[in-house]
Amino acid sequence: MIQIVALAVGLSMDSLVVALTSGAAIGNHKTINVLKIAGMLAFIQMSLTIFGWFVGFTFACYIEQFDHWLAFGILCFLGFRVIVASLKDEESSPFDPLNFKVMLGLAVATSIDATAVGLSLSLVNVEILLPALIIGVVTFMMSSFGIIFGCKAGQRCNLRINITGGIILILIGCSILFQHTVMARTHMAFL
Repeated sequence: MIQIVALAVGLSMDSLVVALTSGAAIGNHKTINVLKIAGMLAFIQMSLTIFGWFVGFTFACYIEQFDHWLAFGILCFLGFRVIVASLKDEESSPFDPLNFKVMLGLAVATSIDATAVGLSLSLVNVEILLPALIIGVVTFMMSSFGIIFGCKAGQRCNLRINITGGIILILIGCSILFQHTVMARTHMAFL
């Protein structure tokens, strides 16, 4: 149980950062906004864990070949779009975490690793229902905290929050790509 909770916390870190940025961008932490954003992040995280578990060993080699590139591409695209729009001083921000398409894209991009986790759990014959539920609950809790904290921090900081948010999204994408390419090769060299 402790390992599953630790795994859930690790998986939810990217969602936490997106939630912080989202909270700062929306500027208010009404219950409905928290439920929408945190709910989407948690639901996709849980769903992709279950998906990975069902896919199992057969599909593993295909997912591992491109998952990091997909996450990198989505996050960089959204991050650059936010930065460019902020620099043009557009009144309507392209980073609207309450927009279904934007949130779905972010949720998928930050949850692709959950597919690999689900896949790993299937390889060691772990039943998926409890781990997926724990992953969903932990992601929801951490994302809710992130939205509320991001909102409060965004109100106190008089920075161009959209530019900061765009940079953070790009950095998350680069981090995912780095972990799956450079770090993976370094790990393989040690074996």
